[in-house]
Amino acid sequence: MKKNCRNIKTKNPVLLLFFVACSFLFCTCGLEEYYVLEAPFRTYHEPNAETEFAGRYFDFETNEAANAVHTSFDFLGTAVYYKIYNDLALLTSRASTLNADNNSTTYGTAATRLINTYGYQQLGTDSGSRSPLIEAASPPTDRRIYIRLSNYQTDSSYQSKVIVGYNGTDPSVPGTYMPRRSILKGGKHCTFDFGRTGIDDDVPSSGNEDYNHTESGSPTTFYVDLYAVSVGRDTTYTMYYSKVLHLGVVKIDAAEEDN
Repeated sequence: MKKNCRNIKTKNPVLLLFFVACSFLFCTCGLEEYYVLEAPFRTYHEPNAETEFAGRYFDFETNEAANAVHTSFDFLGTAVYYKIYNDLALLTSRASTLNADNNSTTYGTAATRLINTYGYQQLGTDSGSRSPLIEAASPPTDRRIYIRLSNYQTDSSYQSKVIVGYNGTDPSVPGTYMPRRSILKGGKHCTFDFGRTGIDDDVPSSGNEDYNHTESGSPTTFYVDLYAVSVGRDTTYTMYYSKVLHLGVVKIDAAEEDN
């Protein structure tokens, strides 16, 4: 029997090649190409719930050059997601879970939980919604991003703005956009200047898609949590997300005029 097997191998090379080709097709047929996106990887300034007004801004760098290597793939840019809380303990607990998700071997686990489970919303602008907030540069360039959500008095260094291509030293320069909530009022996206006199300066309320309300009554102290994530899509328009980068937390007191 062994002799016959050897004869098949030596006398039928065409048959052998046929078997090899079939095996290769069987192993590769149906496999989908999966793209791994690199997350924004550097924060220059990460505020927390105790940070005073001067430091209530976010400063990070996109990771675009590393995501421009994929073929048959459209790297879209860097999205910024936010959620408003009145319960700092819940925010902290969720941040811990998302950090653990970032260590998962399945890319996109943290982003999926951030968006689908926790309901974080994409940061909007005064010119409307942008998805993602920071569109990919051409040619691909890592850029520094400055975000301040609310205004403090009239000092240009403490005004609400998003600076794309921040130089790291001068926050008084004109912003590329002005940040806005996903909530609309009177056809305009609401601001983060909670409790002020403008028609779009609404205080977050129960039922708002960008607000996690966990206590009775009408709280005046809120915490806004921000994350950045690289996003793209393949030729079938399937969306891909990188791991998430925590940008920090700022406190906004609706009982104060300068918050």
